[in-house]
Amino acid sequence: MKAEMESDVSDFGDDVEEYRKRIEENVRQNQEFLRQLGIDQAKQDLLKFKEKPSKPSQRGLKKEKVLVELLPRRSSLRLQNKTPDGIELPPEGVIARAQFSVPAPDEHPRPPNGPLDMKETLYRTSSEDDHTSITKQILKQKTCTHKPASEDLQRYVDRMSKALMSAESVVKVTPERSFSVAFHPGNSRLLAATGDKWGKLGIWDVESEESSESDGVVCYCPHSRPICGLEFPVFATHSVYTCSYDGSLRHGDLYKEVFDEVYSLPGVLRNFSFTSPNTMLVSQNTGRVALVDTRTASTSAEHTYELADQSLRTVSVHPTQKDYFCTAGVGGVVCVWDLRKVSVKKSKAIVTLEHSGKTLNSAYFSPVTGKYILTTSMDDTLKIFNSSVIDSNMKLRKSIPHNNHIGRWVTGFSASWHPAREDVFVVGSMNRPREITLFSDEGKRLHSFKDDTYLGSVCSLNALHPTRDVVVGGNSSGSLHVFKLNLL
Repeated sequence: MKAEMESDVSDFGDDVEEYRKRIEENVRQNQEFLRQLGIDQAKQDLLKFKEKPSKPSQRGLKKEKVLVELLPRRSSLRLQNKTPDGIELPPEGVIARAQFSVPAPDEHPRPPNGPLDMKETLYRTSSEDDHTSITKQILKQKTCTHKPASEDLQRYVDRMSKALMSAESVVKVTPERSFSVAFHPGNSRLLAATGDKWGKLGIWDVESEESSESDGVVCYCPHSRPICGLEFPVFATHSVYTCSYDGSLRHGDLYKEVFDEVYSLPGVLRNFSFTSPNTMLVSQNTGRVALVDTRTASTSAEHTYELADQSLRTVSVHPTQKDYFCTAGVGGVVCVWDLRKVSVKKSKAIVTLEHSGKTLNSAYFSPVTGKYILTTSMDDTLKIFNSSVIDSNMKLRKSIPHNNHIGRWVTGFSASWHPAREDVFVVGSMNRPREITLFSDEGKRLHSFKDDTYLGSVCSLNALHPTRDVVVGGNSSGSLHVFKLNLL
């Protein structure tokens, strides 16, 4: 057995030796083939190029600093604010104002404090004759009161549906867009007024028969910013009260022919509402409401109440219970307050009526008994709340879908009551063809005032006359549009 194993190993060894010799022969042949191709010589030449010459060490030696002269930085004539000829140009702000007609800071300066002579505030399109004519018409008006209308609503609507517009019932009253609209309450002469973006107050004798360029219009400049509050009070028909973004509230007295300054502050005033013939509440964009006495010589408020954290848009006093008033604004809620319980520091409303949280353009008590509060909101609704009893149980009576998104260049909608009725109110509309819409207190659309020929713009602010079947609307160009009966 042992002999057989040795024989096998011997045979295997011979094979290994033969295999080794075969490998060596292959290697030799390959090297000979590469030599013939010149690969070895190319390899040697390549190694010569890769060798780097050795450099002497610089460690420990100090390097000499080379001083380089820095030349001034080059700047183009454009960056130097110069012309190609090297002429110095004015500052960039001056060039921008000249190119883009940006108003200079003093283009609409605030009028000086104190009383203003009406004739001296006449806008350039008006004359002293226009002023005299309007003054006479206002002073001839009989003292009137907003007696509650006892007439059936349907009869009133039937007559109003016959109100028409003509070329003579559309007049540009102020140079810029309307921020407030009102009727004089007298019934012997139809007088309408509007306040515009740059503090102009225009009064229009709608029934003027004078063939003059003024069209029966007189325009004054008692303010320098939007007139957002405007009223001819029924207890003083010779007066007109205005408040403005310029922070002043003025009393225009047609007897004295002056605009007296009643209240003034550095901020923005939004609107006002009378608590008596001599006192009023004034809303501000700071969330405060000021109590102002028109009889005092001072232009300061008697009291100022901090009621909200954000801007207020309107304040409205209850028509019979004068201690109650409501406010609305950016906060998106209607708050009802008791004047006897508010304090200088932040007070708590006795009733809070929740809306959607979006800005409220206005909230007004109904004018006869105050049993309703009418709101206009940016949530695209008009809402009527039941305020017949002022307590926490006040509920929503009706919510009316209404498009209140008017764009940047149109004054926001603000629904307004008939001054002598609580069952009807008027509001502007985005519908086409353009219209002014009459609603009932139940949210029913009663009538749409339209005229394809003469009404082609959005009348965002509107007013109903207290004793006559007339409606007026103001648009973004300062024009007033009147629908009335008996045009011929």
